[in-house]
Amino acid sequence: MSDEIIEVTIYKPKRIPDIYRPPLGLPLNWQDEASGKLRSAVFKFFSYQTLSPNEISLVAEYCQHYINAPCWDATGEFPNELAALRQSAATLSTVDEIGQWINGCLEIAIDPF
Repeated sequence: MSDEIIEVTIYKPKRIPDIYRPPLGLPLNWQDEASGKLRSAVFKFFSYQTLSPNEISLVAEYCQHYINAPCWDATGEFPNELAALRQSAATLSTVDEIGQWINGCLEIAIDPF
């Protein structure tokens, strides 16, 4: 047997697709998600109920979808802040981090919810 370490990457399919509404590239609305799981998680988030790890990751995935919408590039405003929000969205993993991230969006007049 070899002592060689093999790195494996597990691909997890996105629950929220990289599809944006034409012609401006607007993000999909969280209320339109078909399964109802995102809607439930968002309601729990804003009513300060405990979210499961799966619900937290679903809300975080929606945040990533929202902030990566092409429409935000078209405004040309706050490029540094937008880049920072996009980067930080990729690592959201707690309710507190999501709350802070939403506040960062609101500071540049982007309201994901």
